[in-house]
Amino acid sequence: MSNTGVIVFLVAFLITTIVRVSGSPSPLTAAQTACQLLNTTLPNLVSFPGSQQFSADISHWRIESTQNATCSIEPATPEDVSNILKIVGWSDIRAPFAVKGGGHAFNEGFSSTLGVQISMAKFNSIHFDESSNTVTLGTGLTWDVVYAKLNPLGVTVAGGRVSGVGNAGLSLGGGYSRKTDQVGLTVDTIVSHDIVLPSGEITHVTNQSNPDLFFALRGGLNNFGIVTAITYIAQPQTQIFGGSITYTQNISDINKAVEAFDLTNTDPKAQLVALYGSFATQFTVEVILFYDAPTPPPGTFDEFLKIPSVSNDAKTSTFPDFISRTAGIDTGLGPIRQVLHVVPIVKYTVPILEEIVAQVTSIGKALSARFNGSTVAVAFTAEPFTNPFAHSLGGAYPHPPSRQVTPANPGVAVQASAGAAAEPVILQAVKDLSRNVQARAIKEGQSKSDDLLYPNYALSDTPLELMYGSNVARLRSIAEKVDPQNVMGLTGGFKFQ
Repeated sequence: MSNTGVIVFLVAFLITTIVRVSGSPSPLTAAQTACQLLNTTLPNLVSFPGSQQFSADISHWRIESTQNATCSIEPATPEDVSNILKIVGWSDIRAPFAVKGGGHAFNEGFSSTLGVQISMAKFNSIHFDESSNTVTLGTGLTWDVVYAKLNPLGVTVAGGRVSGVGNAGLSLGGGYSRKTDQVGLTVDTIVSHDIVLPSGEITHVTNQSNPDLFFALRGGLNNFGIVTAITYIAQPQTQIFGGSITYTQNISDINKAVEAFDLTNTDPKAQLVALYGSFATQFTVEVILFYDAPTPPPGTFDEFLKIPSVSNDAKTSTFPDFISRTAGIDTGLGPIRQVLHVVPIVKYTVPILEEIVAQVTSIGKALSARFNGSTVAVAFTAEPFTNPFAHSLGGAYPHPPSRQVTPANPGVAVQASAGAAAEPVILQAVKDLSRNVQARAIKEGQSKSDDLLYPNYALSDTPLELMYGSNVARLRSIAEKVDPQNVMGLTGGFKFQ
């Protein structure tokens, strides 16, 4: 009997046994049933509450995304993933589940669950094929680990910009990188996906073998199965120049420098991020400079370097060292409640940046007064790419060269001590911050109300049409074809069914 036949037989037998022993209807929930079956069929992979492995499997960067699952499981092979999908998706079970890669999903329930938590931690292989100039990554990695492993080989992948971010989620949602102006989004550099379809079928997807599914996987997130490996075009990587500069004064000079860089820079190797933040009502600006070579040409960042700063660690270094020095996700607040969103902006003019300063300052003061005793952080990150969609190859996430918006990133965080009641308050604050800044950007001619939002940053209630535009109908059709039983509907996230 094949492995598939064994699984089907065991599932049917155990369901019958459970119902017979416990009566009908079974008092066991679907998740409890699935966990019992998984523990019987794949006993060495399953963990339960109270174990160290379970705690690691459900852990997420954002506190709200760490949910107390019924059980967790760490598959080691695509065949394991296939068997898991067959059990959780069995018609008599249909247990809620979630798939966690790096655990950096912003929205609760997108990679977490109260049901079966699948952790891809064992899919951690990194392989550089010099003959094809490609890198194949398992989907349980984080980008900092990838960069450190590839750096001695003189290559890298156009991946995430922050330590701790998983390669899978970023790659399936679009992917902005330090090389975006040179080679496009991460999805534009993907050659193939290894995926386990909702039916349990294991397949290798390229643009030639299955153009519809390949299209859907370039931005369509977790709707089409569980991806176990992704192959990317390898990019050359030398030493770079970069680092973080922190300012507390001369904000108007910083705004002018950001605008000048955004409006005049034509060098695709030069990039910066400007984070405007209120931390316990103290206002700061952190500018992260990056040049994809050991030395930037004269004049590239001079305007920033001459403004008096509190700290400056910009220097020539390896790319992994730069990533570790500009981690960007540790607020220093300990456990936090945090909400983030996205505002589409073409170019960052001084009036837009002044609006960002005003909004961050006022919201920071208001929330600090409301949550007296719990530290509040309000931030708005300007991301002035030069031509982010110039190398677009299409895909589920529309990023046409004709409309090159950038994903400005507003966020609000408060210490966990503020309690769960803080969640709707900071959610509304992020929506207000986003709306007010976009209104100014629209007035400046640098945004439109129907500009598409980047899925990896978008709030969970964002309409599909505002992220995927005219691609929604095609993506619904592909989802129905690939997943007629809507097994992936048992997971969280933006759904096409």
